[in-house]
Amino acid sequence: MERAVDTLNRLLAAEQGSLVRRLAEADPFVTWRAADDKAEIRRMIADIERHERDLARMILKLRGAPIPPTYPTSAGGVHYLKLSYLMPQVIANVRQIIRAYEEAGTTGDREADALIARHLEDHKRHLANVQRIHADAFQPS
Repeated sequence: MERAVDTLNRLLAAEQGSLVRRLAEADPFVTWRAADDKAEIRRMIADIERHERDLARMILKLRGAPIPPTYPTSAGGVHYLKLSYLMPQVIANVRQIIRAYEEAGTTGDREADALIARHLEDHKRHLANVQRIHADAFQPS
């Protein structure tokens, strides 16, 4: 189970370092036209917060210790920026998280593997959503 705990902790670190997660704190500026996009970002943030709780619970269930959160300094510069400006960075970050989940492989624990698969599907959906939001930002009104 040590392998499973290590894998889950790596994924927990990826979730905690999510740029999408930092958007909740930064509250980037959006136009009225993009207000629905901001609501979608909030739903994604709720998913990420749930992922963090799920991963921590699974780690504890496997008798491991969840790692304390660390935040990349690159995520600190998102205040007072337009959401449309941040989208390329957000897209790259979501792709990075998807890659972390895909590279996780099997943990040897069926329940942990199922959790990883569910989270991966959420992040793939998040990627499609942020790509759509980014594309919509450049469409004429």
